[in-house]
Amino acid sequence: MAPAEPLREAGPPEGFGALLDDRVLAPGGRLDAGILGTLFDALPARVVALDADGRYVYANREALDFFGASLDEITGRTVAEVLGEAMDQRTTPLLEQLRLGETPRWTDWAVYKDGQRRFVEQLYAPCMGSDGRLIGFLAFIRDMTELKLREETLERRLAALDEQERVSTAIIKTSIDAIMVVDEEGVLLDLNPAAMTTFGYSRAAAVGRTIADLIIPPTMRGAHAAGMARYTATGISRVLDQRLTVNAMRADGTIFPIELTISEIRLPGRRVFTAHLRDLTAARAAEEEMARQRDRLHQAEKLSAMGSLLAGVAHELNNPLAILVAQSTLLVETSSDLNQRRRAERIHAAAERAGRIVKSFLAMARQKPEKREHVAVNPLISATIDMLAYGLRSHGIGVETRLDPTGPAVIADADFLGQVIANLVVNAQHALAEQPEPRRIVLATRHEPDTVVIEVSDNGPGVPAHLRERIFEPYFTTKPTGVGTGIGLSISKSVVGAHGGTIALDTAAEGGARFVIRLPVATAQPGAGTPAADTADGSFRVLVVDDETDVRESLAEMLELLGHQVLPPLGAREALDSGVALMADLVFVDLRMPGIDGLRFRDAVLASNPRLDGRVVIMTGDAVEGPGLIARHPDAARIPIMEKPFTLGDVKRILAEYD
Repeated sequence: MAPAEPLREAGPPEGFGALLDDRVLAPGGRLDAGILGTLFDALPARVVALDADGRYVYANREALDFFGASLDEITGRTVAEVLGEAMDQRTTPLLEQLRLGETPRWTDWAVYKDGQRRFVEQLYAPCMGSDGRLIGFLAFIRDMTELKLREETLERRLAALDEQERVSTAIIKTSIDAIMVVDEEGVLLDLNPAAMTTFGYSRAAAVGRTIADLIIPPTMRGAHAAGMARYTATGISRVLDQRLTVNAMRADGTIFPIELTISEIRLPGRRVFTAHLRDLTAARAAEEEMARQRDRLHQAEKLSAMGSLLAGVAHELNNPLAILVAQSTLLVETSSDLNQRRRAERIHAAAERAGRIVKSFLAMARQKPEKREHVAVNPLISATIDMLAYGLRSHGIGVETRLDPTGPAVIADADFLGQVIANLVVNAQHALAEQPEPRRIVLATRHEPDTVVIEVSDNGPGVPAHLRERIFEPYFTTKPTGVGTGIGLSISKSVVGAHGGTIALDTAAEGGARFVIRLPVATAQPGAGTPAADTADGSFRVLVVDDETDVRESLAEMLELLGHQVLPPLGAREALDSGVALMADLVFVDLRMPGIDGLRFRDAVLASNPRLDGRVVIMTGDAVEGPGLIARHPDAARIPIMEKPFTLGDVKRILAEYD
């Protein structure tokens, strides 16, 4: 048998844990991370994942039960720490084979950390990065101790067994699937441990009874009896040596699908039949879920063409969605039950996705009047990329930004302009779907005299020359039937034209499509170093910077509840590079963040926008070192502090200092 093909990473490597992210590619569709975990948990085997250094990053339920530990307790630990030195000595030498892309396996007695001996079959599957190097591996461990002990017992007694026992023993050893042996009358002679587990019978309760009474559903027993009689009389069978998919019945009466193969063994003076049976419950569940996923995708595409009709519904959905997000976040943070936390994470992810869809509907077909204001293009592009990041990443598409930090603002409706940019990015994503890697989308900004230029390009197949003239026509689409509506580019052209600009199709440097938007520069825009310009009703434009998304969004919701405008969320480095801080009247920033901490961020912001002196609030949950770090800063007296966890009253207290 040829060695299995090594697993390959679907996108840029971010550590072996990325294999168990929220989605994984599967034939005919996509399965989310919860489905993958469910499939692994359904396997009658231990499944673990380790990184290239031999440290655990995942284990299914059966493995965790065997370890007697939670996933958090084993994550980051080595084989020696979890299973003992003996198992480590077996595993370590295999790393070199795994680095070569091989799939080693071994079957033997294993001694674990607690002295326990188990007979196991272990198969290792490497995961290689795009550079061909090992980033981790999966290990599938099938515990066959009971079967091995039974085999050894049978072997010791083999000399004393009669012919029937010898045949039963030989058949049992031929497969790890459920096996049953029956005579010509359909009476069960023997069954293996897998069959007892699958159907829920003990050997004593099953042997000697007819197979029809044991596992054949009542509605199928007549056909079974007729088939047995026909074969006995004529020797003609429709099922022998055929791979069939039928329904079977467990001891508790439940009906489930199986794959069945029946073979005949002729003995002197009689014959017996062996049935190999495989439970298809998990496989059928996976197929049904894939079908449901495809149906959801098709339905979502249909709804996109009805955005204007759904705007009213979208408004009504926002409140329950907000509750779903809040409550599921609380469950994730407070639940001590791993399964409950996983379910809450799925609910939370689904609610967030629904929220993004609702916002898109509202932006495309809202009933409120347009709101024209100064809009900084770079932060708007960054926010759009953030909204679409998951879909792009799951399709293996990289995004590159070339944003002009000195670009002036435009007078625009931010929602409409953001929808235009999002539509161009989604179109590029669809164009790249069938392209080989690398797949790339580039968003760039620059400014010409009196004009701001936005470019969205890709390295896809481009638009054929004979279709370029029609690309902006309503209901014209180059996408396959059921994938596009043909109204996105038409609406985009109308929006850009309403803003006094133009949109045109060009050819990208790499041969793909490039859409170029030109908008007039705003006649006046907020200038750096000027006094804070609060909005007319006394509210603030607030920038919130925190690497913890839940914290950032919670604070943003509180600020918006109090009537303030929250600027698009960005990471610390992006906020500095994009110049969004120039638009802010007040900044909340976390003290400890990767890359740049809150104090250094505060100093960098003041260097470009001195009017924020005393208006950069440091948030900290570090009650041990945090206060000392701030106290040692030269401007400690002018640094407001808000401790975590914060309440709505804490936020009001900070804002009151600037009223």
